[in-house]
Amino acid sequence: MAQEFRSTEAVRLSREPVLFVDDSSVASMVGLVRTIHPAKTHPAPVVEPERPWEEVRVYTYGSVMRDPATGGFRLWYMAHSRVLYATSADGISWNKPSLGVQDYEGSKANNIVFLNLHSPSVIEDRATADPAKRLRMIGNVGGKYYGAYSADGIRWYGRTEQPLFLGTDTNTLTQDPRTGEFMAFFKKKSNDVPGRVVWLTRSRDFVTWSEPKLVFHADEEDNRWAKGPGQGTEVYNMSVVPHATGFLGFPTIFRVMERLSAEVKLGNGQSRFNGPIDVQLATSTDGEHWARTTPRVNVVPRGVPGSFDGGAILGVTSTVVDSAEETWMLYTAINTGHGGPIPPKRLTLGRATWRLHGFASLDAGPTGGQVLTRPLLISGGKLLINADASRGRLRMALMEVDGGEVPGFGLGDFEVLQTNATKAEARWKTGRDIPTDRPFRVVIELSNSRLYSLTGTAGL
Repeated sequence: MAQEFRSTEAVRLSREPVLFVDDSSVASMVGLVRTIHPAKTHPAPVVEPERPWEEVRVYTYGSVMRDPATGGFRLWYMAHSRVLYATSADGISWNKPSLGVQDYEGSKANNIVFLNLHSPSVIEDRATADPAKRLRMIGNVGGKYYGAYSADGIRWYGRTEQPLFLGTDTNTLTQDPRTGEFMAFFKKKSNDVPGRVVWLTRSRDFVTWSEPKLVFHADEEDNRWAKGPGQGTEVYNMSVVPHATGFLGFPTIFRVMERLSAEVKLGNGQSRFNGPIDVQLATSTDGEHWARTTPRVNVVPRGVPGSFDGGAILGVTSTVVDSAEETWMLYTAINTGHGGPIPPKRLTLGRATWRLHGFASLDAGPTGGQVLTRPLLISGGKLLINADASRGRLRMALMEVDGGEVPGFGLGDFEVLQTNATKAEARWKTGRDIPTDRPFRVVIELSNSRLYSLTGTAGL
C-alpha cells in the first residue's frame, strides 16, 4: 500500500536541493525504504592549533563556504573567543593568511578578523541589497549575543553595546531561503528541561529578534542508557542548514557520564561534565518542530579510542559545502571526552564528507518502488537527478498537480537512467525542456537503486 502524506504547497526548486531525508518533499511513496548515511571522515585533522594566538585548541564554532572569486573555500573558526580566518583550494589543506586587521601582542601579522566573540556563525545574506552587509555574523560575549556585518569577511562592523538577545554561549545562524528571515539557534537554560538545550529566535532585519522558543532537547530515548547519579543526555548545540522543503539539524548529543563536584579542583581546560559527544541528524519544515531520524545514526562517526576524534565531536560548522561530487563540513574533534584536562585533551578540526546531498536516500530492491513528490516549480527547464541506478534502473514522469501525466513527459517517454550519477539530467525522448509556467509533481520509479536528491540547474 502506498504511504501518503499531506504536502500540497508548491516548492520553487532553485538553489537548494530537494532532499529525501524526511517526507517534507513527498506526497506518497510505495516500496521504498529510507537509509541515513554516516559521513566518511578524513583520517587526520585538517586544521590544528599551531599559532600562538590559537594557543592549544581550535573550534568549528564558525562557518565554511565557497569563495566565488577563487573557486576555493573560506573558513571562519574560533580559538579562545578570537574569530580566525583561513582559505583552502580543496577543503583539506588550509592556509592561515596574515591579514593585518587585528592586534595580537603588538603585531597584526595574524589571521584574526574579530576579537572577543565566542561561537561566531557566518552566513551569506542572500536577501540584502546592501553589498556592505553581504556577510552576517552572530556570536556571544558573556551570555549576550551580538551581530556584525562585512563585505569581504575580513573587516567586520556593526557590533554595539546593546545585545541582540541573551543566552549562554554556543550559537548557529542560518537564513530561511523562502522568506529571507534570519534564524539563530542558541544555548539558554530552561526551567522545564534540565541540562543543555537549543532555543530559536528569528529576525527580519537583524536588529529586532523574536521571543526565543525552546525547540530541541534530549528525550526519553536519549536517556535510556543513564543509570548512575548525575548521568543524563544533553544537547550541546545544533547547527542548522536549509534545503528546498525545510531544514536539517545536526544536534550534538552529549552523554554526561560524570559530573565532578564543586570541591574537585579542575585541571587546565577541564570541565566538570565529562562524556562522549556524537553528531546526529534531525529534520524540520519550519525550524521549530523537529523530528529525529530512525534510527538515530551518528552521522559524523567518532574515531577509535585515542585518535584525534575518538573522544567527542563538539560541533560542526554552521554551513555545509556542496562541491563537485560531494557535500562536506568541518567539525571540532576532541581526542578525549568533553571533560578531559589539557593535556592530554586536544581540540582540532576534522572533515566529514558525504556523497553530494548524501545524508539520506530512498532505496528500492528488485521488486521496485515509487515516490511521488510535492508540486515542484522547476526553474531553468532542467531537472538533475542524484541517484545510484548502476545495478538497476530509474524512470521519471511529470504529473499535472491535479491530473495525469504531462504529454511527452511520461514514464514510457523517459530515457532510463542506469548509472551512478550525482547530476544526471532528466531526459525524455521528445528532447523538450520541462515547462516553467506551472508546477508539476514528479513520479520517480526505481528498482535496485538509491535516490538521493533532485536539483534545478540554479543549484549548480
